Amino acid sequence: VKQRKWHCDECNLYMNDSFPFLDRYAHSTTITPLLILNAFKHLDQSTAAIAERFNISDTLAHILFERYVDLPRLPLPEYISIDEVYLNISNSQKYAFVIMDFSNGEIVDIVHNRWSSTLEDYFLHIPLEERLKVKAVICDAYQTYLTMLEKYFPNSCTVLDSFHAVKTIISYLNGYINKVMKKYQDRDKKALEEKNHDTNRDNKTIKKSKEVILLQNYRWVMLKNRDEINYSYNRHYHKMLGMNVDTIEKLFLQLDPNFEGLRDLKEEYIQFNHTEYDNEFDVLLDLNALIDKYDKSDQSIFRDFAGFLRRNLRPIVNSFTRIKVYRKSARTEKEYYARLSNGPMESFNRKPKDLKRDSRGFSDFNYTRNRILWATRKNPSIK
Repeated sequence: VKQRKWHCDECNLYMNDSFPFLDRYAHSTTITPLLILNAFKHLDQSTAAIAERFNISDTLAHILFERYVDLPRLPLPEYISIDEVYLNISNSQKYAFVIMDFSNGEIVDIVHNRWSSTLEDYFLHIPLEERLKVKAVICDAYQTYLTMLEKYFPNSCTVLDSFHAVKTIISYLNGYINKVMKKYQDRDKKALEEKNHDTNRDNKTIKKSKEVILLQNYRWVMLKNRDEINYSYNRHYHKMLGMNVDTIEKLFLQLDPNFEGLRDLKEEYIQFNHTEYDNEFDVLLDLNALIDKYDKSDQSIFRDFAGFLRRNLRPIVNSFTRIKVYRKSARTEKEYYARLSNGPMESFNRKPKDLKRDSRGFSDFNYTRNRILWATRKNPSIK
């Protein structure tokens, strides 16, 4: 802004132009804080980038945001999702505890850590009348979440996210594949030692065998859902294996006599998990049948998985409940029925991680919390 100035020669008085959008002695207009707050809604922009854009210091941008934004907790909905996100603000604030409204995907609140004492203090400060309205709490397989929620939400049921049940069985299979790979690596190491002895050499490494290459790069044959695999039967030369192959699947399953049976048992749970049931009784019936089958299996990892299913029987059955949800896409907001899961929460958790990476870490939890809520809530209000 160019400002005109007048000077009175008689009384030595100076007078300046006054503008309604510019405070006295200010270097920016009165609407600049609103423009800055609007820029803070984009989590892909760091505070430094926003400050540079508006020609102010990082400190002033931070101060302006804290001056106008301090968002309260939203009322607890009937169906809530809970999870943690890694922020690493301090030793006592490595994981933040996130509460989401499953029905519309809005973040209810973010707590500075997930310690039992912190969560007890937080939830017990919420009026009992409000906590009694919660019908279901969706969480992962973290045992603290599965056991602690009953005392905070007496009328609710615990729901184990279906993804984390599948993740458990995948981790068991991964462990078994690693054992098989270790067996082949030990065999190759022994062969190298014998070769060094016969040739009077001291080679430290050896070219990876075909078995190790397959186990390192193609374990998706076991881990991926069978319906999602695109099969190609065209014979071709495989450069890493140094041979012509038609199907990788056949080569992989031949590496261990238990592989095919393990995959079939895994696929039975995947099929159960993807089935749409009309009532809770049918879910319980099929799940108990699976547990009995896994208990009688000759594979120890599935006997262990049967124990996991038995311990979390009720939360897994509850995960088949379907409710009406509202999801806002890029263009429209649609309404449909969805199964209770932590899918929306897993989608949200990427946003704080991206902000953490772009900002090179955090040191102030309240600022971080308000920044995330300001960017993700539909109609946030300023002070």
